[in-house]
Amino acid sequence: MTTSRLLSLAAAALLLPILTVHSLNAQAAAKTAKPKKQKNLIVNSDLEQGSGRTPTGWSGVDGLTVTWGKDGNPGRCLTFDTSVFQEDKKAWKSDEKNFPGRGRGKKTGQYDTVGAHEGVWAFATPVDLKPDDVHFIISADVKAQFKAGELFYPMVLIRGFQRVTAEKAGQNSSWFHTHHPGGPAYSEMFGPDALRRDSKEGDYLMVYRHTLACRAVKPNEWQRFEMGFSLPISKPQFYPERLLIKPYAFWPSGIYCFDNITLRRSTAEEVKAVNRRRQSIKAIE
Repeated sequence: MTTSRLLSLAAAALLLPILTVHSLNAQAAAKTAKPKKQKNLIVNSDLEQGSGRTPTGWSGVDGLTVTWGKDGNPGRCLTFDTSVFQEDKKAWKSDEKNFPGRGRGKKTGQYDTVGAHEGVWAFATPVDLKPDDVHFIISADVKAQFKAGELFYPMVLIRGFQRVTAEKAGQNSSWFHTHHPGGPAYSEMFGPDALRRDSKEGDYLMVYRHTLACRAVKPNEWQRFEMGFSLPISKPQFYPERLLIKPYAFWPSGIYCFDNITLRRSTAEEVKAVNRRRQSIKAIE
């Protein structure tokens, strides 16, 4: 064997450990690298943008049961008042300019409030999904006047919909609500008789439901709630094309505030991790 050949083999032997270490380090870095955080899909989720009494991208802010509050976390927020009497809500909606004031109707008991009946809500701008969307993380800051109970607490409702095609029009009957001015109608689980009808092409039919429970344990203090969820992509009849995010509160009648409501794409691993550390119902004990 020539001297040059010996030198080449020696150099290769010295270089091999260096390349091996570099390869192992690269593999370790790949395993420990954090996944890129996806963007928030909720328009104006911090509620800082808007004009007049309405935050940009949100519907249902009627100025009575739902207002654009200034006591957010920080800045602006959605403020729900579930102590408004149903008669007052009806009078406000029918003639806001000549509204006589709260509590002047005939029914002013604690069970005559909206909180004892339909509750109070608002809707974020609809979120259109990609065909392969499955895993999501939803979160919200919530402040409640009362400590939550096992059954009564503020929440963020997740509602999934499929668009009604011409072929499927008329196959379903529901209460169809138009949540955003000029937008399509969405099926709901309740509503006035006037909204009950058969589906039409362009409507959105509810096929998926989930809920972020926000059991506030410290009255009048902001708390953050987070949950992961996965859409049923293997069951096409229940797999939504569009999501509506709906903060909601009802009983006890009082003041509830929502801020920083976010929704982002995620992974199965992160969904499991988030749900492992999410609030337990035992927190209210």
